[in-house]
Amino acid sequence: MSLVLNNLLKVFKPYLESGANEIAISNEKKVFIDRNGDWSLEINEALNTSFLTNFAIELANSRGVLFDKKHPTLSTSLPNTNYRVQILHSSILNNQDIQINIRIPNNTVFGIESFALAKDLKYGYEDLKQFVRDRKNILINGGTGSGKTSLLNSLLKEVDIKERIVIIEDSPEIYIKNHNKTQILVNKNDDGKFNYIDGINSAMRLSPQRLILGELDTRNTLPFLRLNNTGHKGNISTLHANSAKDTLGAITINASFHYQISKDVLQEYIMQGVDYIIQISKIEGKRVICEVIKYEK
Repeated sequence: MSLVLNNLLKVFKPYLESGANEIAISNEKKVFIDRNGDWSLEINEALNTSFLTNFAIELANSRGVLFDKKHPTLSTSLPNTNYRVQILHSSILNNQDIQINIRIPNNTVFGIESFALAKDLKYGYEDLKQFVRDRKNILINGGTGSGKTSLLNSLLKEVDIKERIVIIEDSPEIYIKNHNKTQILVNKNDDGKFNYIDGINSAMRLSPQRLILGELDTRNTLPFLRLNNTGHKGNISTLHANSAKDTLGAITINASFHYQISKDVLQEYIMQGVDYIIQISKIEGKRVICEVIKYEK
């Protein structure tokens, strides 16, 4: 990290250490702070447009990417942290000079018992743990802020400590206690830099016993399904889907975005490559495991 970026980050430090969940800056000097769903406004004279623009450019430089009119989005993390950053350039905003969001994750790895179970769920906590021990391919579904990654980290506690793990993600949010592991960071902006396809291809040369993929999107869905269909077991990923019934549609849309493949073939891939889908939602402030679907082979 450059000295310039390090100095710029010092201005954000009070917010990052305040126990907030997220900070959002939509206009200079105005900082909106999210604490458990309650947003408040603070004024900080140091956060003028010049400062914020310099911060965005320096952060982009530290990742080897550009941030300007031709490259108006930056999706990354703060150096040496798992704080996810999303920045938008003024060229794609209406009456704004910049938009900066910094999400501050809770680094506590919760036990799976901290998640509530829906009353009609036919699987219990021990069943979910056993899925992992039995090396089932698992997909965790949920909407924004539902706790997908938190549930993923909880399930990873059940992985045998002796197993070799490869993790691929675009922001460092996944934690597993295994020492024999490789964590690959890919570029979220698909601009020719090291991307998810490169990450999966590299991972296969690293002899993983399990592959953990941060989140399925349009770029990585089909390669991940292909991997699951070639004998690799125990793989886990997350998917943005608001209900379990939306899973097939969400995966189909993702996979067909970059690849020409028939719907029937794709759905067969899904049925054969995924053993269980776990649906999680946030209901009245609680993270609830709502549904578990088993795909019969």
